[in-house]
This record gives sequence, C-alpha cells and structure tokens, in this order.
Amino acid sequence: MNTFIITTLLTASMFLHNDNATVTSEVKQAIERSIENPAFHLPLEANEKGLVRIQLQVDDNGKVQILDTNFSHPELDTMVREQIASIQVDKKAANEVFYYEFRFEKH
Repeated sequence: MNTFIITTLLTASMFLHNDNATVTSEVKQAIERSIENPAFHLPLEANEKGLVRIQLQVDDNGKVQILDTNFSHPELDTMVREQIASIQVDKKAANEVFYYEFRFEKH
C-alpha cells in the first residue's frame, strides 16, 4: 500500500487578511488534490520514507510554478513536479510564494 503524509504549508502571506487566507487555502487544496491522485505510485521500497520540499509561486495566469525543490529521492521529486505542473489556481494568488513539504512512506 502507498501512504503519504502532507505535513505543512507555509506561506509568506499567512498573517494577512481573510482574502489571502482563502486564496492560500485554495492553493493548498489544489496541491493536495494533485498529489492525492489514486494513480500516484511511490517509487520507494517497502517501509522506506521519502521527503520533497518545494517552493512554489503562482504566475499572473494562475499557473503554479516550482521555484526550488529539496528531496530525498529524485524519483519523488519528478513525480511531485509532474503532478504540480498541471495545477491552475485563482489569479488572486499571483506572485505569492508558498513552501510545501511532503513526507512519503511506503508500507
């Protein structure tokens, strides 16, 4: 069975007013939906753990762009990048930078 845990979402705007909190929540949900895809298969051995940290920014068209990643397994990085590449969110999130961490574990 594949198991993963999404541990945190941090954003530069987390202490701003409710509109930004709503936009942040929408971006978080879009990212989680893309990674929770049932066809998502972990390239890990049984009982192995993995980590991907990403820095994202939303462009003026609402497309999520990956600025930087830090990862334990190149295959996990590739998989997360591929899943996030298709995300489109509200343009209100433009120029916001988000930091996301995914912890994966295969059972």
